[in-house]
Amino acid sequence: MVMENINVANQSILESCSCSILRLDDTGNITYISDELCQLTGLQQEQLLKKPANNLNPVLTQLLQSDGSVDITSADDMHYHFTHTRVDDPDHSGEIHIFNNITTVLDLYTENQRLKEEARQLQLIDQDTSLLTKRALLLILESQVSRCRRYETPLSVIMLDLGGQSDSADMKLKLLKLSRLLKDQLRWSDMIARSADNQFTVILPETERPDTMALINKLKEIISTWDENDSICFGSSVWKKGINASDILGQCESDLKDNINAMKSGQDVA
Repeated sequence: MVMENINVANQSILESCSCSILRLDDTGNITYISDELCQLTGLQQEQLLKKPANNLNPVLTQLLQSDGSVDITSADDMHYHFTHTRVDDPDHSGEIHIFNNITTVLDLYTENQRLKEEARQLQLIDQDTSLLTKRALLLILESQVSRCRRYETPLSVIMLDLGGQSDSADMKLKLLKLSRLLKDQLRWSDMIARSADNQFTVILPETERPDTMALINKLKEIISTWDENDSICFGSSVWKKGINASDILGQCESDLKDNINAMKSGQDVA
């Protein structure tokens, strides 16, 4: 009578558990299976109980063979992610398999990461350098190009590329050092953005090409005095009638790429 009460109590515990439970006896036959696992297999309990778990159903086989976590596709073609823990059955000579459905948690995590990335892209100030972000750069450049069209004023853009690995500690220090240099050497009306991991873009209103090249040469001269062996490369472009903000950025990127390739091949870069 006591043993019967214990077994009834254990069964109640299994049925009230938030996880999905599969209990096997010492021969590998199923002695208990949660409703959720039945739904995943597309079978009824009477079709599963007292049957050998191995090779009985593809979903069960995949779950039992998993180590730690597993992605499965249910009988109704739904996708789930489970964690798997195996423990010895304290009341029997078999074992208990505990499956925790973490699909919703993973979906929430993925959505959270997506929203974080979206928020990062919408930011107007770069957190590492306190400069403008690429989004802010594009917004400002559009307005500057509109101003050029209206008043026929000059406009130049320069890009600086540091190369190297953006996640290294040395690179982060170089980014900060270069951002400080740009802030010190540029006018209050010039706008500086961190347009990529290792890249800065500067908008120079009211600036013709000769003045742009003079600024680039000045920055190169300062950088050449640094102790580090920096291979910072420059690109530039100027606004002309008939081109838009994307055009002037594209021309600057093309010039930067040409100069990077020239530097790699050992050619002199203007």
